[in-house]
Amino acid sequence: MFELFAIGLEMQKRMIDAQMQGVEVARDMVEAAQRNVQIGMASHDAGQASMKAMKSWMSLWGVRA
Repeated sequence: MFELFAIGLEMQKRMIDAQMQGVEVARDMVEAAQRNVQIGMASHDAGQASMKAMKSWMSLWGVRA
């Protein structure tokens, strides 16, 4: 009887461990997605700054855009 109980507890422990690994993977995926968003926003800001600099340079030389 106690052996069956111990086996049941071991199975539950393994299931919990597997679920925790899934939670960790999901958390890592969310963190990676957040980093991708931050990189995308930084890239957009750099592109905007580049466009502004190019327009300023063209204005300096009298080129109308």
